[in-house]
Amino acid sequence: MLAGRYLVRIVVFLIAVIVLFTASFVALVQFTPFDAAKLKGAANPTVVYDKNGAAYLTLSAPGMSTLPYQDMPRDLTNAVVATEDHNFWQGSSIDVKGLLRAAFVDLWSHSLAQGGSTIQEQLAKIVYLTDKKTFTRKINQVILGVQISRHFTRQEILAMYLNRVFLGENSIGAEQAAMRYFGVDLQHHANKLTLDQAAILAGLPQAPSAYDPLQHPQAALQRRNQVLQNMVTYGYITAAQAASAEKQPLGVKYHPLPGDAWDAHPLFTNFLFDYAAKQGITAEELLQGGLKIYTTVDPKVQQAIHTVFWNTNYNGDFPGPTSGTVVSGSAVFVDPQTGGILGAAGSRKQDFARLGTDRAFAKSSPGSSIKPIMDYAPAIETGSWGPTSILDNQPQDFGGGYTPQNWDPAAPAKVTLQYGLQWSQNVASVWLLKQIGIQTGADFAAHDGIQLTSSDRQHLGIAIGGMEYGVSPLEMAQAYAPFANHGVQMQSYLIAKIMNEHGVQIYQNQPQAKTIMAQNTASVMTRLLQDVVDFGTGQGAQVPSWGVAGKTGTVQYNAGLTGTNGNWVKYGWFDGYTPTMVGSIYLGYDISSPAHHLTMYPYDPSGNAAHLFGDIVKLAVAGQSPQQFAQGPYPASQGTATSAANLQKPLQGLTAAYDATTNTVHLSWQSRLPGAVNFVVSRAVDSAPAPSAGAGSGSGGSGTGTDNGTQAGNTGNSTSTPPSNGTGSQGLSVLTQTNSLSYDDT
Repeated sequence: MLAGRYLVRIVVFLIAVIVLFTASFVALVQFTPFDAAKLKGAANPTVVYDKNGAAYLTLSAPGMSTLPYQDMPRDLTNAVVATEDHNFWQGSSIDVKGLLRAAFVDLWSHSLAQGGSTIQEQLAKIVYLTDKKTFTRKINQVILGVQISRHFTRQEILAMYLNRVFLGENSIGAEQAAMRYFGVDLQHHANKLTLDQAAILAGLPQAPSAYDPLQHPQAALQRRNQVLQNMVTYGYITAAQAASAEKQPLGVKYHPLPGDAWDAHPLFTNFLFDYAAKQGITAEELLQGGLKIYTTVDPKVQQAIHTVFWNTNYNGDFPGPTSGTVVSGSAVFVDPQTGGILGAAGSRKQDFARLGTDRAFAKSSPGSSIKPIMDYAPAIETGSWGPTSILDNQPQDFGGGYTPQNWDPAAPAKVTLQYGLQWSQNVASVWLLKQIGIQTGADFAAHDGIQLTSSDRQHLGIAIGGMEYGVSPLEMAQAYAPFANHGVQMQSYLIAKIMNEHGVQIYQNQPQAKTIMAQNTASVMTRLLQDVVDFGTGQGAQVPSWGVAGKTGTVQYNAGLTGTNGNWVKYGWFDGYTPTMVGSIYLGYDISSPAHHLTMYPYDPSGNAAHLFGDIVKLAVAGQSPQQFAQGPYPASQGTATSAANLQKPLQGLTAAYDATTNTVHLSWQSRLPGAVNFVVSRAVDSAPAPSAGAGSGSGGSGTGTDNGTQAGNTGNSTSTPPSNGTGSQGLSVLTQTNSLSYDDT
């Protein structure tokens, strides 16, 4: 008797719960706002604007096509229903079994991966919701699915779904997908879509990327056959028809769509989607339509990048073969004053894939292109080092058996700092980092945006690019920007803001600026990096009449290889800038192997990267007035193999001859540095004892000789300048500063 009462109470409670749930659900459906107009008309595309505010490209939106149900191939509608929602014609807008199954799996696995959606619910998600997997979104999706069923017939719902569903390769809706994969125009020739082709399209909504027949033909073939069997199961075709269709090859080929962004601007469109994803903006959101996306892209710069990376006329500038498996590459150009990304490429034409690998964001070792950031700029920032400072370039063990080698076995044992950077001396660069301290260099690089691990900070190999994960071209372009912007880094960005179809701003970039180095350090580095381009390893980057500064970088395939294999190379870099833009060029195979690698001959791959930089800049600045940096490069004579030796002994043969008739002392001397330094001539003041002969000042070294109280010394023209008159610290009165090899003291 007691058990019966409990049973009755349980039944009453369950009935009450069901009634309450039903009433609540009905109320939610009744009072949830529903805009049926969004489903009726064609959606506006998303428009992407360039840095000047002009429309640059459009992205197709769900609903761009309005193909009515009666004009759609029956095989296609049947295949979609059989695969996506086989109860569509008879069932409700809520798949109760699927919903319960999805809820159970999601709760059990603590994930939100299950769908359990009817076609109405999928349509609601496309038009009204984002793809974020939340339980709230799922409830809204169910409610909106019911609303859709209340306002439209099943034929209208299926047509709207097929006009809006994403089917891969930037194709929105069946009409675009049929044209993209098969070249079939459903508007005019719907009967040309075959059963096996319809099955391929119907298999895509669940996972457009995974079943993409152009990228994953085997998976697409299996999915097509599964769809055909679904059609047999639910009575749309016979087993014989399915067997015949399964024998057909995929028969897919990429066909361009009119006005498609990936056809008009493939490299930039890929970069845009990848950049947006890193800001939390999904591809679905970009493709939903009605957005206005304001970017920093410069059409001339992007077109220049596209021409060089896409046009086969420039194949000769890339190392390695021009057909078959070609070397991959990337380019990123940034405005140093704003941080705005002017243009980018994540691949060449031969290895391009829509939404494929974007090497602008991929990390690899930067080789010697890291030296300005890790070694030379932080050394100059200390105030203790200058262009004519002498560096030890003799191969040596820096501890723990680490013995880096120079690319030239005959490299001088002592070099100027200018020579060390200009000709990319490995030993001198490692020695310099050791002198300033690993943490000093690493802290400077990290502040400049280079991501270092704790293990990176434990060894001197980072001086020449030995890093655990490496850097991306975008990071390198941003890291070089402070050299071109008086020491200040503006955070790089592509998307300035996004407005939705109602004019509401839904995304806004927040500009970020930070000082990386002193303005003087940036100026000295720009002069040194001009030396690299004018006289050193980066000469391929030269642009007539323009100031260009930068640094090459080469990464060996394996430092342990010898003989011919010792010339194998993994990556080539050039990072550089003009007064108006900063660019990073990267070259390398995604997976290096004995079959796929670069070599030092006939050219160093970093030289190829420098040429590519120069080619892009030439195209981008065509028609513009040339610009130079505020100061040009340092004298070439300071960056020769003998400069260090000359600077250590700058003066020889100082002589003085007195002419009693004119009361004049004629001074003359010899030097191996004509034009590279200024000579300071001083006289001992009467109140001070005569100084020792030949004392000089500045970074260039000291002079020697005797002069009866008058002397000639030399000062490097890069750091200090003596006073024009007055008394020096040693009781000297400066008479003149000259680059001549003689002086008459009257």
